[in-house]
Amino acid sequence: MLRRAAFALVLAAAAPAGAVLPAYQLVMTPEEGPLDPAVEARYTPALKVCQAKAETTDDNSRCFAEEAKRQDAALNRVWKAVWTPLPAPRKAELLASQRKWIAARDPFCTKVADEFTGGTIHSLIWFNCNAEQSIRRTLWLERVGR
Repeated sequence: MLRRAAFALVLAAAAPAGAVLPAYQLVMTPEEGPLDPAVEARYTPALKVCQAKAETTDDNSRCFAEEAKRQDAALNRVWKAVWTPLPAPRKAELLASQRKWIAARDPFCTKVADEFTGGTIHSLIWFNCNAEQSIRRTLWLERVGR
């Protein structure tokens, strides 16, 4: 219980004074798991179908590359739904936040994937990270839009 309270305070303290947007932090599920149930629920059935047919790491990597595209499309749909009704000052704040996230996502995923250099799994890890980050950002945007 104390850890949760301390964590919440850290997040609140990390937000600039007067900010309307909740703080955001890039996070990746550790290799050992477990996957956040809210994130897991967002992976599409098409990913599971693709993975069931995948025979190689490269096949699986293509599954995650396609899933990353689908998750990016879902993120864009939520972005539009959240963006449209916002007043101008909140739009400016959200746009600045989104630009920072976009600039940080790919380098973050590269860092995560670079822990697995030297083999075919590198691209799979990168695309998986990209898909997961889009899911996490979509969930965050949905909270912002409430």
